[in-house]
Amino acid sequence: MQQRLSTKLQVQLEQAGADKLNKINFSNVVADPAEEKVIELAEIMERMAVAGNSLDGVIVTSQSRITK
Repeated sequence: MQQRLSTKLQVQLEQAGADKLNKINFSNVVADPAEEKVIELAEIMERMAVAGNSLDGVIVTSQSRITK
């Protein structure tokens, strides 16, 4: 039996002139979020970030437990 535990998002913003990405995490996201909604959230975070940051991508992580 497979039981869904959680879904998480990590929005990654590239900082101008920096090697590291700025990461914004969201936990307890709805299961199987629509791609359009994920991109919409990422674009909102990009607009709210410091000038010079640009959207690099979003990581969606889903956790499930499988038992007998």
